[in-house]
Amino acid sequence: MIVTGAMLAEAATVADGKLYVLGGVLTDFWQPPGGYLIETLLIVLIQAEEGDLHNPQFVEVSITTPDGKSGSSRLPVPEVATAGTRAGFFFHKIGFEAKVPGQYVIVVESVSLPIEVHAPQFG
Repeated sequence: MIVTGAMLAEAATVADGKLYVLGGVLTDFWQPPGGYLIETLLIVLIQAEEGDLHNPQFVEVSITTPDGKSGSSRLPVPEVATAGTRAGFFFHKIGFEAKVPGQYVIVVESVSLPIEVHAPQFG
């Protein structure tokens, strides 16, 4: 399986085999007042390869903070997304702690999504 693209969005849905994205290509976030957890939807575009269908597939996702610390996890790829060798997609809700403002980088396999986290604004 090849990851061909990724983006962050507010919401997504699937109808008739088509992906509908709402509020897509998010690049800026504001720290929530009184909290640090930022939640968003990660949309991943893929191309399946021979043999993907009956083997569990995962994508590696890592997040690097402005101070260079990073963490990673593996997201399961739904089997329906790898049926055949045509383009596919899936989406997954993700969250991360944004304790300080600055540039964070979410990496999905080889696709980088730089995002800017801004300090909360009051009044």
